[in-house]
Amino acid sequence: MISNSNEIGKFGQISLVWLSIIFGAVWVVCWLVGIALPALLQSSYCSGLGTSAEMVSEICKAVVPAIALLVFIPINAMFMVLFERRGLALFTMRRGPCRVGPDGFLQTAADAVKLLFKEDITPRGADNAMFTLAPIIFFAPSVFGGLPLLAAVTNNHELFQVTNLPTGIFFILAASSIPTIGIVMGGWASNNKYSLVGGLRSAAQAISYELPLVLSLVTICVLSQSLDVVKIANQQQGGILNWNIFGGGALSGVDKFIAAGIMGHQGDAGTILAQYYPDGVWSILATIVLVACCIMLCGVYLTGACAEINRIPFDLPEAESELVSGYNTEYSGIKFAIFFLAEFTNLFIVSSIAVVMFFGAGDNPIPTWVLNFFWPAFSSAVVTFFTTTPGLSAVTAFVQSLHIINPETFFAALWVIAKVYTWVFIAILVRGTLPRFRIDQLMDFGWKRLVPLTLLLFILVVFAREAVVCHG
Repeated sequence: MISNSNEIGKFGQISLVWLSIIFGAVWVVCWLVGIALPALLQSSYCSGLGTSAEMVSEICKAVVPAIALLVFIPINAMFMVLFERRGLALFTMRRGPCRVGPDGFLQTAADAVKLLFKEDITPRGADNAMFTLAPIIFFAPSVFGGLPLLAAVTNNHELFQVTNLPTGIFFILAASSIPTIGIVMGGWASNNKYSLVGGLRSAAQAISYELPLVLSLVTICVLSQSLDVVKIANQQQGGILNWNIFGGGALSGVDKFIAAGIMGHQGDAGTILAQYYPDGVWSILATIVLVACCIMLCGVYLTGACAEINRIPFDLPEAESELVSGYNTEYSGIKFAIFFLAEFTNLFIVSSIAVVMFFGAGDNPIPTWVLNFFWPAFSSAVVTFFTTTPGLSAVTAFVQSLHIINPETFFAALWVIAKVYTWVFIAILVRGTLPRFRIDQLMDFGWKRLVPLTLLLFILVVFAREAVVCHG
C-alpha cells in the first residue's frame, strides 16, 4: 500500500500534459487546414488560380470537422486508457503504469504500437468478410456520430458551423445505434460460442437500454423546444442555475431574484417572481417538480449510456469471468485495436452529450451576477497586460493577426474539457466500485424500472414546464 498524495500529483501532471498535446494538436491541424491554407490560397501569391483557389479554400473549410475528429480520436483514446488505468490505481492504492516514459507517461503509446504490429489472426471457420467488417462498423459511428457536437462544444465556431444540424440530437442517436450491429456481426462471424453469446447479449442490452436513454434526451428536447444541440447549449447560458440539470431555466427567476437582492434592486424582486412564476404557489411547485425530474432524467441518461457502451456494471457482452472476452474474443492486432479505440471514444462521446444536454456545455458554472463583481476588471487587466508589456504586445498582435485564438471559443472549450473528463473520471470510479449485473437483473432493471420511470418523467416535464417560464 502506498500514499496516494504523491500519485494524485503525478496523475494531475500526466493528465495536463496529455490534454495539452491532444487539444493543441487538434487545434493546430484545424487552424492550418481551415484558416491558414484558405488565407494563403486567397492571397496575392495564388491570385492566378482564380475560382480554383476559392473552391479548394471552401473544401478545406468543409473538411475541418472530419479532420479534427480523425486527429483527436486516436490520441484521446491512448490518453483515456492511461487515464483509466491510473485512476483505478488511485482508487485501489496502487501505482498503476509507471515503467514506460516518465511515470508511465508513454505506456499506452507503447501498447498501441504493440497492437499495430501483432499478427492479425482470422479463426478457422469464420466468415472473413463479416469478421473484417465488424470492427469497422463498430468504429465508424464514433467518427461521424460526434460531428454535431463539435459546433455545440466550441460555441458554434465558424470552422464547425457546417456541423450545426437542425436535428443534431436525432443524428447523434441514430449513429449511436449502429455499433450494436458491429458487435453482433463480430460475435456471429467469429465462429466462437462465447463471441456469439456476447453479441446476442449486446443486442438484447441495446434494445433494453436505448429506450430510456432516448426518452431522457427527447424529454430535454421537449423542455428546450429544440433538436439543435447548439440552441440547447445556448439556452443554458448564465450559470449553473440555468442548466438543464436544474430544469432548463426553471430557476432563472431564482437566479435573477438573488441578483436583484445583491445589487440592491429590492423593488424588482416582486416583478421578477411574478414574471417567472406567474401562478404563485403552483408555479413554485411546478419548478420543484421540474428540477427533480431533470435530475432524475440525467441519472437515467447516464445509466443508459453506460449500458449502451458496455461499461461496468453493464459489461455483459464482454464479461471476462463468463465469456473470456465476449464478442471480441477471437480478435487480435489492429482489429482488436479498433474495437478498443471505439469503446473509449464512445465513452467520451456519451460524456460530451451529457455535458451539452444537461450541464451547460461550455458555459461557466459561476452565475453572471457573481462574475460581474470581478470578471470585467480582471479581464481588462489581463488584456492591458498582454497589449502593453513590450515583449508580449508583439506576440499578442501576431497571434491576433493569425486568428489563432478566439477567446469565446477558447474559454468555452476549456469548460467543456473540464466537464467531460470529470464524467469520464466518474465512469472510471463506477467501474472500480460496482460489481457486474447478472443478465436477468440487467433486463429487469431496464424494462421494469428505467422505462416506466422515464415515461413518467416525460409526462411530468410536459405538464410542469407549462406552469414555469423556461428558456426557449
